Amino acid sequence: MDLHLHTTASDGTLTPTQLIDQISSTTLQTIAITDHDSTEGVAEAIEATNAYSNLTVIPGIELGTENEDSELHLLGYFIDIEHPELQKTLEQFRSGRVDTARAMVKKLEEIKRPVSWERIVEMAGGSVGRPHIARAMVEAGHVDTVAEAFDRFLGEKGIARVPRPKLHPVEALKLIHSAGGIGSIAHPRTVRILNPLVVELVEEGVVGIEVYAEKYNSDRRDSYIDIATRFDLVPTGGTDYHALGAQNETVPGTNGPPPHTVEKLVARAKQKHGPSVGSIPSGLA
Repeated sequence: MDLHLHTTASDGTLTPTQLIDQISSTTLQTIAITDHDSTEGVAEAIEATNAYSNLTVIPGIELGTENEDSELHLLGYFIDIEHPELQKTLEQFRSGRVDTARAMVKKLEEIKRPVSWERIVEMAGGSVGRPHIARAMVEAGHVDTVAEAFDRFLGEKGIARVPRPKLHPVEALKLIHSAGGIGSIAHPRTVRILNPLVVELVEEGVVGIEVYAEKYNSDRRDSYIDIATRFDLVPTGGTDYHALGAQNETVPGTNGPPPHTVEKLVARAKQKHGPSVGSIPSGLA
């Protein structure tokens, strides 16, 4: 299974249908669509699985959050994608992403690395993000790769980076809960000060942490298993696939959590919201 996948609804390069078609040729049977601050790709992905009886899609999302010390991404599973409060908040996020992206494009222009806003929007096809700016920089000849664009210009220490307002991790978890979902900490290696945030989120009901993610070596994986064991969290995971074409990108079907992971997440969802929670796919309930 792969519980961390992106589409053109945020900053992936494959449409939900294209992603499902690609995954159909793997051994994966259960996946989660977890676009950044967007659920726009979930319905199309579920529709696309009608052509593949062995595939089940969990409706999900990835929310960017931060506190005064660290940035943390939070995955939500089994969410009601039509929940009014959730969608109102996501619309505000999308508007903020556009404003932030425009500000980064302006910074690039100021440092003599101009890119076309129209081309960025064209490539995004939906929610504009830094990967689309990075691809525009490659096309314009300012950098050789998307990775270079992030390292030098758009990443956390990049000279054109413009941070955008984010929810506090606890606020984001409460939003996921309000939409009938459960939360899991995404790629913990990116969190600068992890342990205090884990403690705080556990107190608020987070149920998982990514352990089988990216290309974690055994030592790093063991450290996150220790955290999961200590706080009774479900070890989750996935490829965080964006289909960027990077040389070292992990593709769906090559990495993910053990088969019983979804059963554990379903049990936690029912424990949190009751046995009749409505956003668990029928094949998993």
